[in-house]
Amino acid sequence: MKNITLNSVCTIFFVLFVSACSKSHEYKVDSTFSDYLKRFENEAAARGRSLNPEQDGLIIEFGTLKDSAAGLTHYETPVRIEIDKTYWDAISKTAGADMMKEDLLFHELGHALLGRKHLNTTLENGDWKSMMCGGEKVNNRSWNINYRGERRKYYIDELFNEGTSAPAFASNTLAVDTLGFKPLIQRNFDSESQAIWSIGDKSQYSITLDNGRLRFQSKIDQTYMVFAKLVSPISISSDFAFEFTLQYPTGSTSNQYGMVFGAIPTTVDSTEYFTINNNQKMFLGNRSWYSFYTELTKSSITSGGVNKMKIFRIGTMLYYFINNVYCYQSEIFASSNIGQFGFMVPPRGTVWIDNLLISQKTSAAVNSKVKQEIQIVTGVEPVSGFNQNKIYNQ
Repeated sequence: MKNITLNSVCTIFFVLFVSACSKSHEYKVDSTFSDYLKRFENEAAARGRSLNPEQDGLIIEFGTLKDSAAGLTHYETPVRIEIDKTYWDAISKTAGADMMKEDLLFHELGHALLGRKHLNTTLENGDWKSMMCGGEKVNNRSWNINYRGERRKYYIDELFNEGTSAPAFASNTLAVDTLGFKPLIQRNFDSESQAIWSIGDKSQYSITLDNGRLRFQSKIDQTYMVFAKLVSPISISSDFAFEFTLQYPTGSTSNQYGMVFGAIPTTVDSTEYFTINNNQKMFLGNRSWYSFYTELTKSSITSGGVNKMKIFRIGTMLYYFINNVYCYQSEIFASSNIGQFGFMVPPRGTVWIDNLLISQKTSAAVNSKVKQEIQIVTGVEPVSGFNQNKIYNQ
């Protein structure tokens, strides 16, 4: 049996110590996430923050997470981030995937590298105040965050500086002029000539006139998009407005119903939507995205009653109104000429429509004769999925 000298013990201890230190600074980032980490470091540097995860240690890897979690930060040495593979693959198949992935990675890196905790307060307009929202549910609200356009810069500013001032887009005061829009199509549904869509009872739905309103009843377990298609669409560079009154008095209070509009020809990415439910929730988005952009509570919604829904497209922005109350603004996603205007009906739902008006901002008055000559083709389309997903918890 050999004697173990003091020098041998010291050597073993030193090797173990060096090995432990090496592990504490381990850097292992799946290549899928490298670009998002680099973006994060660049955004930090632009705000005077120096980060060196390659030296300090960081692990980002795929995992299988529970409880509808999209990402999870483990405060180990080094810190370790897990991203749910199933969720990542699901959003990868949709438009907006890049921004959704950036939002997810920046959120987890906010925990891991900035020491940020969850922050579940809201801005004046109802948007989440921070991209660090998450954790315990707040009034059962989804964590969907409208991480696009002008909002992206604000959310990144706030991520690195929690004291960032509230942005202009969060104000409930309308900051644009909505005058000067001339009617293109106007219907009050007092007679069959005003109906736009063909009156009749079909196997999957029925359309009738009911006391001066258009009544659409779905008989199937799919969402319906009911469109009026302009043969000569509105130029994508033109400002326009779209409005109608809508009622969905029965059915689940969580069912979404409301406004759809978009480009011709019909493609998934061409359809914008603005919907509400009878829990006084408002949603907006584009069908090509994995989920709606955001969910807001709006007291201006009359649950089960008649609601006037209206949007103005001015410049690159859409401005949303419910019962003449300004509610929100956000960038339009559709990039082609807008020629489809209509409404969305929940599965096996019945809605009533009235006072439909499509307007365009123009210097020349659009007289009644021109309005009557505008050619319209109608469409009634069942859709199996409307991408009304809630994003996973972060």
